Amino acid sequence: MESDSSKFLEPTRAEDVLLSLGERLALTASASNVYGNPIQAYDRTIIPVAKFGYGLGATSGGRDGENVGGGSGGGGVGAKPAGYLEISEAGTRYVAFSTPRQVLLAAVAGLAAGYLLARLRS
Repeated sequence: MESDSSKFLEPTRAEDVLLSLGERLALTASASNVYGNPIQAYDRTIIPVAKFGYGLGATSGGRDGENVGGGSGGGGVGAKPAGYLEISEAGTRYVAFSTPRQVLLAAVAGLAAGYLLARLRS
């Protein structure tokens, strides 16, 4: 006879949905999706770089004996430009794109430093 606790080791519908979504999204998480196609420009090769991520979520309606209740799930994939690799005879370097938040933080820090220096001088 099978114990009651062993039936809870089987995946629920929510777990099935997450596994299925995870497998599908993992197929899209390849280097070619993060690094774009190389671009030749004069004596340099430029390789675009993107940040890539995904999230998953699912819920199950619960168990009633051997039956698993209704459930749902979903996921999302996102990618955004992060910078580029520049390859030349001089070497390879990574150039990151600035985000609006980084620019705003730098501007605020500069203003604060200028304000403090002005107060110290007076």
